[in-house]
Amino acid sequence: MAGGLIIFCGIPGTGKTTIARLVAKTKPGSVHIQTDDIRAMIAKPTFSSEESEFVYVSCVSVAKEALDLGYTVIMDATFGSARRREATLSPLADHYSRIDYVHVVCDLETALRRNAGRASTAVVPEETVRSMLSTFEAPTPALTVDTSKFTAEEAAGLVVRALF
Repeated sequence: MAGGLIIFCGIPGTGKTTIARLVAKTKPGSVHIQTDDIRAMIAKPTFSSEESEFVYVSCVSVAKEALDLGYTVIMDATFGSARRREATLSPLADHYSRIDYVHVVCDLETALRRNAGRASTAVVPEETVRSMLSTFEAPTPALTVDTSKFTAEEAAGLVVRALF
C-alpha cells in the first residue's frame, strides 16, 4: 500500500526542517527526507544546478522506497518552482496515496539570520537565498505557515491538525 507524501517547501531559513521534524515525531510510520542531509554528504557544496539535481533525484529514490513500504514521507526541500516540483515529484506519482504541500514562510531578515546560524557547511549563500525568494513560486493548493507568527511547535501543531 502506498503511503502519503507531505512536501515542505520554502526558502532556506524559514523553519521547514524544524517543523517537518516535529511533524514526523507525531506521526508514527513517517520518514523525514531532507535535501540538506544529502547535500551535507558533498564535501564542498556549490549549490549549482547540477548539484541540486543530484540532491533532488537522490531524495526521490529514498522517497519511492519508503512510499512503497507504506510510510508517510515528509519531504523537506526548497521546491522553489512549479517546474522543480513537477520534475522531482512526477517519478513518485504512482507511489503515493495522497500529497499535501506545506509552504513555510517568514520575513527575509529572519530567514537570513536563521540561515547564517546554521553549521558552516549548511549555510546557503545570502545572494542565493535572496535569489530564491525573488523567484519562488508558491504551490497551490498549500497550507501556508508563517513562522514569523508562530513558534516551531505551534506551526507543527497547525500542520498536524490540518493534515491528520
